[in-house]
This record gives sequence, C-alpha cells and structure tokens, in this order.
Amino acid sequence: MKSIGLRIKEARLARNMKQDELAERIGAKSPSAVSTWESGRAKPDCVTLLKICNVLEVSADQLLGYRSAAEVPNLTEWEIIKKYRYIDEFGKKAVNSVLDAEYERVLVSQPRKPRLRKLGIDFYDFPASAGTGNFLESELPEKIWVNESSEAEQADFVIPISGDSMEPTFHSGDRVFVVKDDALEEGDIGIFIVNGDAYIKELGNKCLISHNTAYKPIPLRSTDSIYCCGRVLGVVSE
Repeated sequence: MKSIGLRIKEARLARNMKQDELAERIGAKSPSAVSTWESGRAKPDCVTLLKICNVLEVSADQLLGYRSAAEVPNLTEWEIIKKYRYIDEFGKKAVNSVLDAEYERVLVSQPRKPRLRKLGIDFYDFPASAGTGNFLESELPEKIWVNESSEAEQADFVIPISGDSMEPTFHSGDRVFVVKDDALEEGDIGIFIVNGDAYIKELGNKCLISHNTAYKPIPLRSTDSIYCCGRVLGVVSE
C-alpha cells in the first residue's frame, strides 16, 4: 500500500516540480520538509496537507488513499481532529462519551425500512394455459410464502401461467393469485376448465377472450364441460 509520502512525490513529479519549489510555494519552514515527508520520516499536518493539494492540484482523497470523496475530511473536520489530538486523555474520554451518545441517538432516530410480512398460500404446480390449453391434473398443493398484499390476503391459491395468449397482461411463467369464485361477470379474468383443459382467460359473451390479438376467442357451447376455478386477482410479486 502506498504511503502518503509516496503519493505526494508522485503528484509532485507529475507537475514537474522540484522539492524546494513545492516547499517554497506552500510556505514550509525548511526546504528539506518535502524530502522528509516523501521519505516517510514525517507527515505534513492537516493545514499543510491542504496547501500541498492546492499547489499540486490534487484532491485530498488522492493523497490520503481514500476510496471516495465522501470519506475525505473537510477543513472543519480537520480542525476537530487537530484539536482532538492536542487534548489530554481526560478530554478525549469526555469527547468520546458525547460522540458515542450522539451517534447512538442518530442511529435510533433513523427510519428503518419496514420488512415485508410473508403469507403462506397454497400453490398448485400445474399451469393454466394461456395458449392452446393444458390438462388440469388433480394434485395436492404445496405451501409457498409470498409478500403480504391485498391480493395475497384475498387469494385462495396460486398457479403458474403457460403460454402467451394473455400478453401483455400476463406472461408465460407468471404466477397468479386466484380466489375461488364460480360466478364471474363479463370482463373478469378467471381460471376456466373447458372440456378438461385449463385456461386463464377473460370472460366474454359466451366465449373466453385472449388479450393477445393473435388468438381467437374460445367459444363456450352448451354441450361443453365448463368449470370456473376462480377469479384471477393479479400477479405474485417476487
């Protein structure tokens, strides 16, 4: 790791400046002061360091090796550090006591990001087709945990979607909340089983409507076996 003396030397050479010239421009008491700093035998004080930065046109973070400007003490902070170094151990204990108390006070007063509650809900790992239709098999659900929301609280179960016929509203791979309801109205989106195939569709007038215009409506005939599993509330957020 580079020392502050080596960084001063590199910055000085980059400006094509000699040691005695830098010493003169910053008002150093001795022309050999720069050599002393660069060799690591001593370090410039806070005020002198700022003068060096000004003459060599570099930032303090470059000379001190800080990763970002936000970590560089400003002039007021330098003065505080200077005074802290001057006071005795009794004074340092008093300053530390006040500093610790204020630090804890600010930490406690800062608003904390609320943690999202998780709700358990049944998940059926078979897809409702948003394409040509998939057979809805009878199986036991597994329990999954989802972020708390109004949809999650109302829903009875979650199922995945397969296909693109409901784009852009729903996409293949989405998981949706479903509340059990067999009395949907036109315009509602639901999970329907028609002649053994499961679909996620919008209920139309004697038909099931896809939101993707590339798919034609599915007619509902009196001879069809039709069952509504429930109304879709929305997509499960990750």
